[in-house]
Amino acid sequence: MSYQIIKLFVYVISVMLSMWSLSCFNYDNIIHKGKVREFYLFFLIISLSLGYLLGSFILEFATIHF
Repeated sequence: MSYQIIKLFVYVISVMLSMWSLSCFNYDNIIHKGKVREFYLFFLIISLSLGYLLGSFILEFATIHF
């Protein structure tokens, strides 16, 4: 049970870090008028994907036994 909580915590932190890191780019030039909602959906999907990859990497890296 405790591994599940750690896993959830790692994934939440990873998604938050990916959202924070993606917010440094200036997206105003590429967003078309009237397409802001679609951009936010795209931003959420990219953030979740990067967060999942980062979280999976961290969890796999932590379980490697030398």
